Amino acid sequence: MVGMYMAGRTRETEDRAVAATDAFVSFLRGYIEARRSEPRDDLITELIAAEEAGDKLSTDELISTCILLLNAGHEATVHTIGNGVKTLLQTGTKITRDNAAKCVEEILRFDPALHMFTRWAYEDVEIEGTRFQRGDQVALLLAAANRDPKIWSNPQVFDITREPKPIASFGAGLHFCVGAPLARLELCTALPILFERLPQLRLAQEPQYSNLYHFHGLSRLMVRSP
Repeated sequence: MVGMYMAGRTRETEDRAVAATDAFVSFLRGYIEARRSEPRDDLITELIAAEEAGDKLSTDELISTCILLLNAGHEATVHTIGNGVKTLLQTGTKITRDNAAKCVEEILRFDPALHMFTRWAYEDVEIEGTRFQRGDQVALLLAAANRDPKIWSNPQVFDITREPKPIASFGAGLHFCVGAPLARLELCTALPILFERLPQLRLAQEPQYSNLYHFHGLSRLMVRSP
């Protein structure tokens, strides 16, 4: 499914993405109907029961939400864990349960899993002298914002002692990532455990980034633990 909005896709890639989406949607329709009649202690049952001002999610809305949670929750977190391990090893930074929150926030600023996202202008607007018309597509350089020298001192340096400030990695406003708290929790849990179990972990080869659009992550991270 994710292959549909990556650069360099072919018709074969698109066909596989459509087939995967159709199969997953079909599975979810059956699963959602089963949970409507037989609730369980799971996320989809909670989504079915969720209400706001008396309104509930339709089946199509439930399916869209599940696809969003699956793709965003898997792809971005996996890439961020890889980027984080690489950065911690390259900089010699020691992550512990006590400093995990600061390390993770700096990882998310320094090497986020999403370097750019595109949006559309909902209305005519002028920002910093540039005018956008309703319907214009805008590329938001999230990673560049995270290294804006007007906001961050020595932005190219990985520094876990920085003063806490908002980062752009999860977007903002209407499009702020709904999974941000979960992503931070996963990273703050996984990374300290890895380095507790393998305190002598070292890079064995130069890390290799995937040549992908949209997601920014590693295709190869060879490590060793003597």
